[in-house]
Amino acid sequence: MQKIMSVIVLIFITIIAAAQDSGSVSTIKIAGTRFTYPIVQKWIDEYTKINPSVKIRIETNVPADSLDILIVSHILRAGDVKANHSSVTLNRYILLPVINSERSDLEQLQQKGITADRWKLIFFTNGQSNFNSAGGNEWIVYKREKPSCSSIAFANHFGNEQKDIRGIPVPGDDRDLLAVVKKDKNAISYNSPGIIYNIKSRKLVDSVAIVPIDLNNNGVIDAKEKIYATLDDLLSYTERTNDPSIPVDQVHAIYNSKPGKEVTEFLSWILAKGQQYNHEYGFLNPDAHTIQSEKNQLVTAVLKSCSPSGAQVVKYPVSK
Repeated sequence: MQKIMSVIVLIFITIIAAAQDSGSVSTIKIAGTRFTYPIVQKWIDEYTKINPSVKIRIETNVPADSLDILIVSHILRAGDVKANHSSVTLNRYILLPVINSERSDLEQLQQKGITADRWKLIFFTNGQSNFNSAGGNEWIVYKREKPSCSSIAFANHFGNEQKDIRGIPVPGDDRDLLAVVKKDKNAISYNSPGIIYNIKSRKLVDSVAIVPIDLNNNGVIDAKEKIYATLDDLLSYTERTNDPSIPVDQVHAIYNSKPGKEVTEFLSWILAKGQQYNHEYGFLNPDAHTIQSEKNQLVTAVLKSCSPSGAQVVKYPVSK
């Protein structure tokens, strides 16, 4: 009998220990804008090296109400951040006009560039399915089939809405959009540097080219406007000048206003240490004022999380 009791006690102790061990491992679930996933994964990898007890995963097919962090990459509008939720800015990104590198008028386009007005005409004018370029070649416009953060940001820059972008809809994400441009010599679309450039070589990926933006509207791409040779040239110029002709938007993390300790610590680490990876993955740093403001907000969130509250569950769309 004593031996049986000893076995029972041992089993009970083992169960308790296992429960305590499993309770010490926290999991943060993240989803949202897909083109940010490479840098988000980098943040996860680096953060968990120094915090191995925290498990962080990018989720691609989970119930939205199970997420701890939602990544949204456009200006936040009324209703984007629900009650009992907050957001912080993590970094910024650029959107550029991208074409097929085998266009017969490529040289002329790269000499003259494209003005903001012309860009808007190509993407937002109703009627024709295509327009001619300055060299007489037609533009075949491609866009994302479903609403996406990059499309919303692109339209916002020109004072339009995502639904106003004309063109042939492409199913899939931003990489699928670029793949179509690679196949059509007359294609034009929009995309972000982390996809347009090879982040290892820092050069444009095969089969695509950028139509340079005529920043001063003089009809010629001057030496100072030749900023696309490498990913680092582009990022450096954009951060240095903040030229309003270059479409730039922010990447946000939306989280519960009273988050768990693990969420606030991870987001705080991104703002303090994770910024060093922005350029590597084709993203821009936020300005110093934004970084400090977001750090202060997270401190406030930590203080709020210390007080009891019945925070409600809010559902967000997972795929962006």
